[in-house]
Amino acid sequence: MSIPRPDRIAEPAVELDPEVLGEEHVAEDDVAASPEEYEPEVVVDEPTREASPEDVAEQLAEVPDEDDEGPEADEGP
Repeated sequence: MSIPRPDRIAEPAVELDPEVLGEEHVAEDDVAASPEEYEPEVVVDEPTREASPEDVAEQLAEVPDEDDEGPEADEGP
C-alpha cells in the first residue's frame, strides 16, 4: 500500500519580490504632523446675530389645525 504523492502546488500568477514581502507599509506624509494644511480658510466678516421678529414673520407658513379642516379637506384630488 503506497501513499499517493500530493500534487504540485501551483505557482502564483504574480511574481512576488522577496525583498518586499514582510515589509510594513509606511505612509509618505503623516497628516497628523501637518495640521496647518487642513485649517479652514473661511473668514466671516459679520458676527452672527439673532433673527428679528420681522424677518421670521415673513418666513412663517400657515399650517391648518385639525379643527380648521373644512369641506375642502374632504375633496379628493
